[in-house]
Amino acid sequence: MNPQVLVNKLVPTLYEDDCLLAVVKPAGVDVGGGPSQSAPGLLDSLAKVRNRGENLEPANRLSRHESGVLLAGKEPDIVKHIRTGLRSTRIAQEYVAIVQGSMREPSLTIGAGRGASRGKGRQRAPTARRLPGVSAPTPKTKVSLIRQGEGRALVRCRTTAKNTHVLRAQLRSTGLRLLGDSLHDPSAWRRGAELTCLHLSRIAFHHPTSKSKVSLTSRAPEAFKAVMEGRGDLNRVLHAALVRRLTCMSEADTDSYRLLTGDTEGIKGLVVEKYGQVVVMQVLKEPDALVRSLQSTAQWYRDMLEADAVYVKRFVKDRPAIDEETAEELRSPKPLVGRRVPEQIEITERGLKFAIRPYDGFSVGLFLDHRDNRNRVRSLAEGKDVLNLFAYTCGFSVAATAGGATSTVSVDISPSHLEWGRTNFKLNNLGLAKHQFIRSGTFEYLKRAKRQDKSFDLMVLDPPTFAHGRKRKQDFSITRDLADLVATSAELLRPGGVMMVSTSYRQISLRGLRERLKCGAGRRRLRVIETPPLPVDFGSDPDHAKTIFARFE
Repeated sequence: MNPQVLVNKLVPTLYEDDCLLAVVKPAGVDVGGGPSQSAPGLLDSLAKVRNRGENLEPANRLSRHESGVLLAGKEPDIVKHIRTGLRSTRIAQEYVAIVQGSMREPSLTIGAGRGASRGKGRQRAPTARRLPGVSAPTPKTKVSLIRQGEGRALVRCRTTAKNTHVLRAQLRSTGLRLLGDSLHDPSAWRRGAELTCLHLSRIAFHHPTSKSKVSLTSRAPEAFKAVMEGRGDLNRVLHAALVRRLTCMSEADTDSYRLLTGDTEGIKGLVVEKYGQVVVMQVLKEPDALVRSLQSTAQWYRDMLEADAVYVKRFVKDRPAIDEETAEELRSPKPLVGRRVPEQIEITERGLKFAIRPYDGFSVGLFLDHRDNRNRVRSLAEGKDVLNLFAYTCGFSVAATAGGATSTVSVDISPSHLEWGRTNFKLNNLGLAKHQFIRSGTFEYLKRAKRQDKSFDLMVLDPPTFAHGRKRKQDFSITRDLADLVATSAELLRPGGVMMVSTSYRQISLRGLRERLKCGAGRRRLRVIETPPLPVDFGSDPDHAKTIFARFE
C-alpha cells in the first residue's frame, strides 16, 4: 500500500490551504505539536510524514482520549486567530458525547442566564456568572438528547466553550458526567472502551485570510455505538496504535514493523506484526474476549493494510512439550483471513531484503525490534571483521556485509537457521567467500577461536534468555552466563573494537545490563558509546529490550 494512502485512511484531511490543515484526530493519540510537548504526537508525525518543512501547531484543544476535528496552523497568525475566537466564545462547536445517567428532558442549556431552560432535579442548569477579573463572556452549551441507553445517554453539545476541559466541567455541573471522565475517579482510566466518548463533530469559524466562513464536520466514531450498548470496541485501539506508528510505516525502504504491543496498548495478550504484505498475530494469553475477537481483528488489519493474509501464532511457554495439534497449527499454510501465501516471502528493511516464513514455527525469521541496531551495525562495519554470536538467521551479518565489512562469522547451534542466513545473503547479492556460517555452541566456538588466534573489530551479542547446548553443561542462561559471555568474547576483541550487547529479558534492567558488561570487561577499559532506544513501533513498551554499544580499549 502507498504510505500516503494509509495516512489518509488513518487521519483523513478535512481541509487544507497555505496556512491551515484540518484533520480527523482519532481517540487514543496525543495531539503533539509546539515546543512545549515533551514527546512527539500526531501533528509531529504528520509533519514528518508530509516532509514539507512545516511546523504544525494545534489551534484547538483535544486531549489524548478525545477525537474529532483538529485544526493545525502552519503559521502563527492563524493559530492566534482561532485561539482568540475560542476564548471569546465567537467560534461555535458541536460535540457528540456519551454521558452517564439519564436526561429527563430532550434538551438542556447551560450558562444561558435567566432565560435558560432547566432540567429537573440534579440536572438543573446553572445560570451564567462572570468570574472576578475574567472579561470573556460565559460560554453557553445546549445539550440535546440523541439516544437514551441503559445508564448512559448519547447527546449532542452545541457550545461556545473554548475547550473540552470547560465543556466537561459544564456537564459535571448538571450531573451529566462524561463517560470516562476521570476527575476524582482514577478508576475511569481503566475503562478503555469508555475513553472514546467525546468527539468534536463540527466547528465553524471565519478564515482571516480568505475572509470566508469555514465549517468542518466529522461523523462520530462507530465505537460510540458499541459503548452505548455496553460493549467494547477493539478497532479504536487498533486504529490508535497504527497512528502512533505513522513515521515508521511511511518509510519508503521498509515494509515490516510492529503494529501492536497489546499489553501496553489496550489489548492484553496480543502482539501484531506486519511483514511485507503478511500480518502475524501472536496470541500470548487467551482470555475469552480476545479469542472471540481474533477473526474481526484479523479482518480489520487485512482491510486497513490491504494485506494478503493474516496468520495467528499461539505462544507456548513450554515448547519442548508442545502438543501435535498446536505444532500442526503453527505449520499450517492456511491463514485466519486472506489467501495462502508462499512458504517463504521477501520483506524489505532499510533497503535490505530478508526471507520470512510466516508459518515456520514460533518465529518468522527476523526480530523487528533490532531494526535500528542492524542499521547501527551497518554504519560501523566498513573495513571491519565482524563476529555475530547467537546469529539466528544472520540479520546482523547481512547488515554488516552491506555496510562494507571485510568479513563476518555467524555462529549458531541450528544448521537450518544458518542455511536461512545464507539465503538472506543471496537475496541481497552478497558474496559468501569471506563470510563463514559456523554451527556451534557459542562458548565452544569462542574457545576454539582463541586457540586459533582469531580476533575481531565488531561483535554482536544478542543471546536468548535460555538456550540448550549440545550437552547439558553447555546450556546458556542469561542471568548466570552473560558476564562470562562478555568476558570470553572480549578476549577476541581487538583494541578499539566495539561490542553490541542486547537482551529482551525483562528481569535485567539497562543498569543490570551495564553492570554485567563492565563485570565481563574485567581489567579492560570500556566506554559506552550508545544505549539506543527502541524503534518507534516498540516505543510503548520501553522494557521490551535493552541494548548497549561499547568500545573496548
